[in-house]
Amino acid sequence: MSRWFYGLLVFAVLAVVLAFLPIAVPPLLLFVIAGLGILPLAALIGQSVEQVAEHTGERIGGLLFATFGNATELIIGLLALSEGLVDVVRASIIGSILGNVLLVLGVATLVGGLRQGRLHFEVRPASQYASLLALCLGGLFLPAVAELLASRSGQAQIAERGNLLSDFIAVLLLLGYLASILFSVFRIRDTETEEGEGDVIDPVLGARSQAAVTRLLAYRREVAGSANPHKSGVLRQIDSTVHAIAAHEAGESEQASTAAASTGTASGADVEKPASSEKATPKEEPKPNLWRALALLVAATVGVGIVSDILVGTIEPFTKVLGWNPAFVGLVFVPLIGGIPEYFNTINMALDKRMGMVLAASAGSSIQIALLVAPILVLFSLLAPQRLDLIFSVVEIGALGLAAFLFSEITRDGELVWLEGLLLVLFYAMLAGTVFVFGA
Repeated sequence: MSRWFYGLLVFAVLAVVLAFLPIAVPPLLLFVIAGLGILPLAALIGQSVEQVAEHTGERIGGLLFATFGNATELIIGLLALSEGLVDVVRASIIGSILGNVLLVLGVATLVGGLRQGRLHFEVRPASQYASLLALCLGGLFLPAVAELLASRSGQAQIAERGNLLSDFIAVLLLLGYLASILFSVFRIRDTETEEGEGDVIDPVLGARSQAAVTRLLAYRREVAGSANPHKSGVLRQIDSTVHAIAAHEAGESEQASTAAASTGTASGADVEKPASSEKATPKEEPKPNLWRALALLVAATVGVGIVSDILVGTIEPFTKVLGWNPAFVGLVFVPLIGGIPEYFNTINMALDKRMGMVLAASAGSSIQIALLVAPILVLFSLLAPQRLDLIFSVVEIGALGLAAFLFSEITRDGELVWLEGLLLVLFYAMLAGTVFVFGA
C-alpha cells in the first residue's frame, strides 16, 4: 500500500470521534469522512491477507483471498440490513458486480492502453471467467423473471413465494461457491488431459535443456494469469527452479573450465571463469511475521466494521438531504467506497501488462459477489427487520445481462485497447445516470 494511503487512516479515527461527539455533525460531512476512512482499512485487509498467505501456502492462501476479498462490501451490507435499508443493499449487490466488470476493467484498460498500447492476455482463462460470470448472473435473473410473470398473470402470494425462491437460490449459490473453492483452491480433479501432458515440466530431466527453461517461463506466465491473482507460492517455486537450473549450469560450466585449465587444453590462454553458483542463486527474502499479519487482519476487519456502521447510519439522512434515491447510493457510492483499493491495484497491473490478473480481479470479484456475498445477505435478512430478496428491477437485470455480454465480447480475441476501456466506463456512467434520474 502506498505511503500516502496510510494518511487516510486519520479519517477513520476522525469518523469515530465525530460519531460519539454530543454535537450533531452534518450527515454529508460524516458520510464523506467515514468513506475516506474505509479506504485504507480495506487496503490493509488485502495486504494482511497476502502476508498470511506467505505462511499458509497456495491452497489456504487462496481460500483467505476468496473469503476476505469482498469483506468490506459484505460488512457494509450486513450493517445496512440491520438498519432496514433493503433497497440500498439490493442495489449494492448489483453495483458491486457492475463496478468490477465495467468500471474496474474499464479504468484499468483505459489507463494501461494509453500507456502500453494493445494489451494482450490468454484467451482460455478469459473465456472461463466469462462463462462463470454468465452462469452466476443467471441465478440472479430467475427470481426477477418469475416475479414479473407471476404479477402479470395475477397470481397470489407473490412476495412470499419470491422470498422462498430467493432463499432456495441463495443456498444453491453458496453450494456453487463451495464447489468453486474446491476446484480453484484445492484443485480437485483439475488435471490436464492427455493432450496437455507433454507440457508437464520436469526440472531434473530437463535441467541442461534451454527448452525446459523456456517452458518453465511460459508456465509461469500461465500461472500469473490464472483465476487466482495471488499465485505467490507457485511463482516463487518456479523462480527458484529457474535459478537452480542456472546455478547448476554455472557449476557444470565452472567444473569443465577448471578441468580444461588443469590439462592445458586452453594452450596457455586465460580461461575466464563464470560466476559461482552462490552468486547465481539469489537470497530468499524473509517472510513477514505471521502473528503480526493476523493481528493486522483482525484489527483492520474490526475497523471496517466500526467505520461501516457509522457510514451506514448516515445513508438515510444523507439521501434525504440531497434528495437522492437509495438505489443510486447503493448502486454507485457503496460499491465505489469498498472497491477503490482494487481500482489502484488493477491499474498497476495494467501498466505492467498483467492483463490476465486484471481480468481475474474484475471478473473474479463479481463472481464472488454473486456466489458468496449476495446469498449471505439474503439468508442474514431472515434475522433482519426486513427481508431481502433477489428480485431486481428491469433496469438492473438488463444492466447485468449487458455487462456479462460485453465482458465476453471484448475478451474473446485475447487483446484489449484503450477505446474498449473508455466505452466500458461510459456505459457505467450511462447506467448511473439512468438510476439517478429514474431510480432502479
